Amino acid sequence: MNISRNKVFLLPALICSLAIGFGPVSFSQSLDEVSARQCVFGDCENGRGTLELTTPYGKGEYRGSFRQGIFDGHGRLQVPISFTQNAIYVGNWVQGIRSGRGTYWNGKDNLYIGQWKDDKRNGTGSYFFKLPQWNENEHSEFWLKENTENYSGDFVDDFYHGQGTYRWPGGQKFVGGFFANDKHGYGTYFYSTGTRREQLWNYGDFVH
Repeated sequence: MNISRNKVFLLPALICSLAIGFGPVSFSQSLDEVSARQCVFGDCENGRGTLELTTPYGKGEYRGSFRQGIFDGHGRLQVPISFTQNAIYVGNWVQGIRSGRGTYWNGKDNLYIGQWKDDKRNGTGSYFFKLPQWNENEHSEFWLKENTENYSGDFVDDFYHGQGTYRWPGGQKFVGGFFANDKHGYGTYFYSTGTRREQLWNYGDFVH
């Protein structure tokens, strides 16, 4: 069963750029380069199935739920961004838009696990940096929080915004307020020695 181009790619979720720390997201560029798509298993119209995507870097695929030929429900999308790297999203979709809880690996070194709304990080989540690799189900979100550089807390439209914790690999961490990715308001800096210091920030500028 072949799926028409219109039905497969009515996906605003995959056309936008997620820029917070990632740089331009490769999903959009890779999907633009899809030259063929074919339903290879199940029902890719209204049900569950596997849709194969052909790109210049090899085969990608979506496995999961469809409604009217569009990703809807739980599913896993894997798209090659090079001959050796794949971007992966595993989670919930609403008519082609990432909504609800999901995990996104950018294919290089950054990982997000948490809530999505309107294809942006919205709600509570954890964003992990500089991972040498990511293997699905190898480490829990809790383990990653404690052992990698990361931000965990509130997100609004892809920004750290609200209350959160930024951890560094050496054991230091900042717990407090954020506004559009900058520290803002009161917070506490914890040194690797266990000592702590109360701080006040103003839109990214240290006050005291």
